[in-house]
Amino acid sequence: MALFRLAYISTSLLAGRSAARRGAALADILLMSRRNNEAVHVAGALLATESNFAQVLEGERADVETIYARIATDPRHKDLVLLLAGSLTAREFPQWSMAFIGPSHSADEAVQRVAGNLSATERGDRARHFVNFMRDMLMAHTP
Repeated sequence: MALFRLAYISTSLLAGRSAARRGAALADILLMSRRNNEAVHVAGALLATESNFAQVLEGERADVETIYARIATDPRHKDLVLLLAGSLTAREFPQWSMAFIGPSHSADEAVQRVAGNLSATERGDRARHFVNFMRDMLMAHTP
């Protein structure tokens, strides 16, 4: 099986909602993502800050691209920026159909490092560091 990874950031449209409605929307996103991803053996992680989403998806290329196409039409965010897309030799998030990293100061800083006007090379380098940041955050909080 040839593995493929895709990572993106987007602007969250949940910011104007109450904390309860934001929490419910995130719970819905995670529930549906986990169900859909498990069905096609896609793994990944979602990071949600107050103003952004960032997500990494890993699996068969066709499955990852199908999921990304569905994500791109989701009305809960806008301004998707593809950070990286390419083949990989091993998954970074093998144990999670969709792990979750919630808002934090370090998450905000990590998103800001990959956002903005960057050259393709800079964006690729920072995106790989961002994926590593997400993996390390999850590993630090996994027993």
